[in-house]
Amino acid sequence: MPDSNQQASPPHRSWLDWIPISFFILALIAVAIVYFSVPGSALERLTVVTGYVTLMLLFFFGLVVLFALVSGRIDLSQLVSEPGGGASMSRFQLLIFTFLIAFSLFLMVVSSKPPMQFPKVPAEILTLLGISASTYAVSKGIQASNPQTTKTAPGQTTTTVHDAATGQTTTTVQAAPAAKPLGSA
Repeated sequence: MPDSNQQASPPHRSWLDWIPISFFILALIAVAIVYFSVPGSALERLTVVTGYVTLMLLFFFGLVVLFALVSGRIDLSQLVSEPGGGASMSRFQLLIFTFLIAFSLFLMVVSSKPPMQFPKVPAEILTLLGISASTYAVSKGIQASNPQTTKTAPGQTTTTVHDAATGQTTTTVQAAPAAKPLGSA
């Protein structure tokens, strides 16, 4: 029988557990350097520090998501697919448009005069992004309103039969028929 006074050993920390702590310490050091090196009034320095803290926070969140992707805790296999398993054009379009517009704005910020100034976003870009997001929203609405859409595993077929006489709907899920070998009749 184990002794009740015996302490459980603390769990072993991997090097991935130390990354957030080290980035937090580096962020504090960067904030201190920026605050004391930027000329101007206290309000101007606070504005610059707030911008840097926001940028570091977004970078940190992106880094956490990237580590979760690498370690397998986030699965991207269903990112651009429909619930039934097929490809989703609306999801793919929204993903591509979002990355394209974000990359374009990044290039505009980097190449702006004076340097690093956020540009005015043209209404046409926001319209295109809105159309893409609306396409995705309409696709989700159609999926939600269609009761015959069911999630099935690959290799399965779904058959839905509506009996008009009784008003009942029957759905059956079956394994897909095996493919015939080539050359068989």
